[in-house]
Amino acid sequence: MQKLISWKHSFKRLSEEYEVARKKKQALDNLLRKGRISQSTFDVFNREIEDAIAEVEKEEKALLEKMAAKVVELEGQVKTLEVLLANFEIGHVTGEIDDQVYQRENDLLSVGLETTKQELDEVKEAADELAGGELTMDREAEQLSQESEATQQEVKFLEESPPTEEKDPAEHNKETVVQAVVCTAQAESPEVKAKAEEKPEA
Repeated sequence: MQKLISWKHSFKRLSEEYEVARKKKQALDNLLRKGRISQSTFDVFNREIEDAIAEVEKEEKALLEKMAAKVVELEGQVKTLEVLLANFEIGHVTGEIDDQVYQRENDLLSVGLETTKQELDEVKEAADELAGGELTMDREAEQLSQESEATQQEVKFLEESPPTEEKDPAEHNKETVVQAVVCTAQAESPEVKAKAEEKPEA
């Protein structure tokens, strides 16, 4: 039971460390997106955060492997206890084991079997919780990586794009008026009118 508590404590610690790294990552992405830090500065901090996330995932996987090994161990103990219990039951039925010995050993084996099964169920439940958390971390880590890549591409695009000058509204209106005047003058010219009045040959 003490080991089970230790596993749960380790999982909680890893989850908290991952959450801190995730928040750092979001803050760093925001700084880069707003142009408050350079790409080189972003790369330095981003590498540190990614290393921290990788370390958390490594520890989590190692913990999950230990718990999986514990499950196998407990399943073996359950099988052994069941075999012993069956042997005593058969020996008692055939008269090879007297009532007093049978009762004592049967009680001990039954208690041991029940305790082992209970511990096995608890370890399996904790392992399932750990595995679910691991998958969540993997998905979030992948999402953070994608967001980081998108942020870098966005910044690169903004850096490479030439600055565009916004036209003054009055200047824009002036150009529109000039274009309209030119079009009107062309439409009223004698040459344009003559071509418009010419009838196409049948």
